[in-house]
Amino acid sequence: MCSSDLHVEIVGWIDQLPWMNPDLEDDLPEAVIRWRELVREADALIIGLPEYNYGPSPLAKNAIDWITRPPHDRVITGKVIAFMSSAGRSGGANAQQGLSAFLPFLGAVVVTEPPVQFASIAEHLDADGHSTDAAIEASVTEAVAAKLAAVVDRKSTRLNSSH
Repeated sequence: MCSSDLHVEIVGWIDQLPWMNPDLEDDLPEAVIRWRELVREADALIIGLPEYNYGPSPLAKNAIDWITRPPHDRVITGKVIAFMSSAGRSGGANAQQGLSAFLPFLGAVVVTEPPVQFASIAEHLDADGHSTDAAIEASVTEAVAAKLAAVVDRKSTRLNSSH
């Protein structure tokens, strides 16, 4: 499934981002610079998030806000974005729908199929947070393959349109 030129980076430090504040845009905090550069260099993002109160977690939304601002330098523009979510019975469908509704207006290419939404995920994880369910692993593998195909398609479209 994985190309030899594929690089995956799991970002486990999103909680270090300060809350989005346009007053900080003229002198960005170091964590924001690091996050924006990581996204700028990426072809795609797969964003894992929980759903809280029918929307994305504040932490996930904050990370997204930092890459959609300022309007003249949205590092999210042209990026392929996909979501994996979890929530009670919905699996996070509402959070994904909310984000998928506005990100294309900011220049992102949102891949929604196949959806990756896990209901009651805690029941399917061991104490270390690893999946204990082969169906979950198969779902994630299928979704990642679809996202990679979208990245390849996006890159070839850009190459063809530049000639």
